[in-house]
Amino acid sequence: MMNMKDVSSYVTPAKVSEIKPVEVPKEIGENKSNYADAPKEIGENSAKAQDIPQEIGENNNLQPNTVYEVDGAKHYTDDNGEVYRVDNDLVADNAYEINGYKYETDNQGRIVSAEGKLQLKNHEGYKTIPQSTTLSEIGKGDEKATDDRGHPIGDRFNGKGDIGNLVPQDSTLNRGEYNKFEDSLAKEVAKGNEVYMKVEMDYPGKSYRPDSFIVSYSINGEEFVKVFSNDPRGEVK
Repeated sequence: MMNMKDVSSYVTPAKVSEIKPVEVPKEIGENKSNYADAPKEIGENSAKAQDIPQEIGENNNLQPNTVYEVDGAKHYTDDNGEVYRVDNDLVADNAYEINGYKYETDNQGRIVSAEGKLQLKNHEGYKTIPQSTTLSEIGKGDEKATDDRGHPIGDRFNGKGDIGNLVPQDSTLNRGEYNKFEDSLAKEVAKGNEVYMKVEMDYPGKSYRPDSFIVSYSINGEEFVKVFSNDPRGEVK
């Protein structure tokens, strides 16, 4: 696993006002694994998603969009009540859902795809990303000083301001060409058209900073593809 930088321990619960501690069962599932044995760091040399027990707590169920604290580590669940994040690391080799959008991670816990039918957000104004969700937490030291905390699924489409939906993105791209592209899609959704989008992140080597975004999208079934370089050039294809 790559050397991790020290990051903030601040947590913003998803749809809950406080962290909900649970009593950890001594034995879970067929193999009698302890949930406390789930790794505290997720990445190249640590456990995959299937290694984290699926059920825990009262009635052996995890609640969706909830934060649990187990042995000092914070575990975040997605729309389906599945753990997708442990502290400031995403679970590796995993598929999860947040606000109705589907995401996948690779063996380093990097977001490699985000997709779904676009919906306009159900909150007024821009939903501020907590300042404690720092660029260094997202980029793991590979971010650039000129980067923003970019959303694969934009805030306007009800994409969450969470590590599960954030990557280092060049600020000129984020506020320029990519923003204009999202504007055009938002107008189509507002017209009542069905817009489906899939964003794939391409990473150089083991870096946590993508070097390009491949966006496949359809409007009422008609398909298009755009490629954005993660630098001030913006769209390259």
